[in-house]
Amino acid sequence: MKAHLALVALLLFLVAAPATAWAADYRCDQADLVAQVETDGSVLVTDQRIFDFSADGAKSETLTWLYGGFPEDAEVTIAHVRMAALDGDDNVTGEWVVLEPTTFLLSWRQGGRPDSDGWSYDKFQSKLYAFVRDLPDRAVFEVSYQVTHAVEAYDDAADFQWFYAPRDYAVAMHQVKATVVLPMPADAVVEPGDNVRAWGHGPADGTVDIGLDGSVKFFDPVVAPTAYADARVMFPVQWLTNLSDEDKLEHQGSLQYYWTTRYEESWVDRDAHQKMLRDGLSIGVLALSFLVLAGALAVYARWGRERPPAFTDDYYCEVPGADLAPAMLGRLWRWNHESPDDVVATVLDMIRRGALRLRLGDDGRPMALEIPQQGSISDEALDGATLALLHELSEDAESVSLTELSAAAHERPADFLRAVQQWQGRLSALVAPCHFFDEASRRAQHVLLAAAAVLALAAVGSFIFLGWVVGLLVLLAALCVGVLGNYTMRRTPAANDIAAHAKALRNWMRDGGWQAQRDQLTDGERAQLVAYAYLFGVLSCVDDAPDTKAAQLAALAPQLSRNFDAALRAAHHRAEVS
Repeated sequence: MKAHLALVALLLFLVAAPATAWAADYRCDQADLVAQVETDGSVLVTDQRIFDFSADGAKSETLTWLYGGFPEDAEVTIAHVRMAALDGDDNVTGEWVVLEPTTFLLSWRQGGRPDSDGWSYDKFQSKLYAFVRDLPDRAVFEVSYQVTHAVEAYDDAADFQWFYAPRDYAVAMHQVKATVVLPMPADAVVEPGDNVRAWGHGPADGTVDIGLDGSVKFFDPVVAPTAYADARVMFPVQWLTNLSDEDKLEHQGSLQYYWTTRYEESWVDRDAHQKMLRDGLSIGVLALSFLVLAGALAVYARWGRERPPAFTDDYYCEVPGADLAPAMLGRLWRWNHESPDDVVATVLDMIRRGALRLRLGDDGRPMALEIPQQGSISDEALDGATLALLHELSEDAESVSLTELSAAAHERPADFLRAVQQWQGRLSALVAPCHFFDEASRRAQHVLLAAAAVLALAAVGSFIFLGWVVGLLVLLAALCVGVLGNYTMRRTPAANDIAAHAKALRNWMRDGGWQAQRDQLTDGERAQLVAYAYLFGVLSCVDDAPDTKAAQLAALAPQLSRNFDAALRAAHHRAEVS
């Protein structure tokens, strides 16, 4: 149980700090971009970014830049990519290192790389790759590129749109500065909000400043990997004095100042409204998740903690719950979960009692089970249901070979699976009157599991509508509630006492009690313990003379378990195929 509580504590830590748990090995501490708009509508961009590679594992990286959002007929041409090491004050130390271009290969999208350092541009995804193996602790990368047909010309205005910090970048970008330098004629005057207008989209704390010198500056303190930052600048189309005839005619007859301004204003209003709505929903969903998680912790503290058993010894060498069949104790041991192990334990116990006979081969190894006719023994406990199951495997023959169990299940899968289901139903009917489990805790478990399912659905909706951070927090809360719900059900005091005897018996066999006290127990007493050793997973501790009943059962158990599991797999596979 301590391991389970540790898991919940880990999940709670991840809820509190998910970003730290999955942080990248390097950081982008600063980005400085300058876009010089030319009079022909092209743009020359210089992109400088400062990276910190001081973390372990960040000495060899494939860095990427995304260059998209330009008009459809725009074309990006990379001029150069270079890097330089920086000191603690971000001053360049040494010489700039110019990276060599190389032809792009599709395999590099999945993590491949060339044999040497260099850069390559994937024009279909507008992504630049830089491959560097020996990185300094701190470095600046500079990319220079040209975009042709980057500005759209209308009758009354030139429109330049630029995703200077695209979505899905590898790491968060800090201190992002983007400057658009307009092709301002010598006699022109900038009138902010009139002949030059600018809008920024992205982080809410971003700023836009239109300078009288014809530069427009955008600044964002942080752009998260799932966010973006977009610049839009409109200026007089007459400033594009060398615009090609093709670009002049593309949007001829269209006015842009008036409609774009109205559109941007409505976009800002809509974004503000949507942001308020998202923030409100995010706070509400996170508050609900916290309340549900707090309630789950309270429910677990009230109903999930086991009561101290009356039996507190560490070792015990007698059968726990002598009036319980081994399969019933198996259900108690694993919290009422069904398992084929219960069938195997019942067969072992029936052989010990003489309800079934074990046929040995010439080498003394278990070979087959001799099955009496149904009705020849009492249907008490699980004997009758076990015989029906074995008759289904043997086609009512007098015996069934251990090696032929899967073959019989393959021939009649539906009948075999139905017999197994009936057997488990019979066991459940025997376990129910014993009241092994506290009903109040069982109801509390159902409530918590239902709450975890609701939170999981809320997490899916949060991922879609509120972002990955909120979705991840809600999902982690759902996992915590699910873990707590799974371990909320507790045993009744009487059942907990039987379980304490069972754990002590397991400890006794595991820690050498069988070998130390073997001579003090009869062959029948040791044989009775074999089924429990199998259920507790300590069958290897059974050490008996080869000719004893205990040794025969210990040899039978793993063989019967393997072949019965194979029969179940074959039946399920055959039933699915048919």
